[in-house]
Formats: sequence, structure tokens, C-alpha cells
Amino acid sequence: MKVYAIILSCLLAACVELGDPVATSTDLNPVDIGGPVAPETTLEDKQGEPGETVGKDATRDVTPEVTYDEESMPPMPSYPGGPYSLELWKVMPDMKFYQPWRDKWLELSEFYLHEEHRAILIVSSAGWCGPCLMEAASLVEVYDKYHEDGLEIVYTLGNTNLPGDVPFDDSEYWQDDMFFMEMWETMASQEANKMVNYQMYADPEREFIKYLPNHAWPLSLLVTTKDMGIRLVEEGYWSALMENKIKLVLYNEVPTIPFN
Repeated sequence: MKVYAIILSCLLAACVELGDPVATSTDLNPVDIGGPVAPETTLEDKQGEPGETVGKDATRDVTPEVTYDEESMPPMPSYPGGPYSLELWKVMPDMKFYQPWRDKWLELSEFYLHEEHRAILIVSSAGWCGPCLMEAASLVEVYDKYHEDGLEIVYTLGNTNLPGDVPFDDSEYWQDDMFFMEMWETMASQEANKMVNYQMYADPEREFIKYLPNHAWPLSLLVTTKDMGIRLVEEGYWSALMENKIKLVLYNEVPTIPFN
């Protein structure tokens, strides 16, 4: 059992598990009063078939079935082609991350050609990393300043507070990992003196390690959604250069990556 699970188990001990009441029913047999028993009437029988008369001289309105011609529909945009890399001026790989509060996965391809988000700041961090917590707190203000102008933040945790321990890579420890994620969000909010206002994700697939096995934490990448091109890569606690780059890509037309 993970270390932080001990605290969680104490909290869980105070909870009372309540079961849902089970509804029961009694089968009733039809009463034979000497005549034939009328067949059971279903909801479909009451509504009638399309075009039938329902009630006295009343014809039910039927909405015509809508069909779509696949050839007339605009094609969905495909993610930019590779080769992919986490290097500056390269195309960001289509990674996926887990959002445990909603029990949903996020794919970076969802941001490609997004109508509202012009850029995304993607951060890889670890629960044992002090500078990661400082950056998580500082991003609260950054999100406040630039979100309405088109910035989205994808903040990910690749390790818990135990080095090498990957959150949500083993369903047996789901509750422990959930406790860690909630504690990390709480600590970041306390450091910022304001509630975290962006989405936090887990990285159980270890997406960044596939491309940068020895990267430092935190690792921050600024990506423009029009081409999923990487505009800035920073290892370590982010600097003022990051905010300058955010302004550059939000308020200016930048060349498309890859450059011609």
C-alpha cells in the first residue's frame, strides 16, 4: 500500500456505506370473469403507427427521419503528420492524459484547429518536485490573465509524491492516487492563495518519457493549436520568457510549423 494511502484509510474508516433500497414487485394474474382476456396494451399500441388515427379522427404528426449524406459533410481535420518530437519548432505528439475527477481521457488532438484556444501550455510535473508545486501555483494567475484570450493549460502529473510511482497505472491503487491528486490540487491552491482554476491530469501512460526519457521536472511546452507546433520548451521552474511567448502567440500571427 502506498504511503499516503494510510491517511486515506483513516478518512475512509469514518464513512458509512449505505446500500440502495431494492424495489420488489408482485406478479398479478389476470382475473378470468368468463370472457376472453383482452391482450396487453403497450405504449406503442397507444401511440399508434405512423399515419394511423389516434383517438377520434386525430392523425398523429410524424417527424420525417433526417438522413445525412456523408459525401456532403465536411471532412474532420486530421492531426498534423509526424515525425513527432518534443523539440522546439517540431510538431507536438498526440498524447493522452487521464482526468480522474471526471473519469475521462483527454487527447491533445482535441485542441487541433480549436475555435477558442489559440495555444496550450502543457506541463509535466511530479508530486515530489518542489519547483513543480511553485509552478502549479503560479499558473493560476497566468490562466486568469490569458484564458479568455485563447490560452488553455494542460497540467499533468507523471509521478506521485513517491519517486517512480506513476498515478493511475494500477487500478488497485486508484483511491490512493485520487487522494494524491486532490492533495496536490489543494497544496497548489494554498500556495497561490486562490483555488486552482485549470484542469489537472494524470499521465499513467508516461507520455513524456517516450520522447524525453531524462527530462527535468517541471517540463513546460507552449503549443499553438493551428499547427500543434512547439513554440517554447522549458525544463525547470518556468521563467518570464514563458509569459512573453504566451503573449506573442496569442496576439500575433506566427508562422506555421513546420516552416517551409
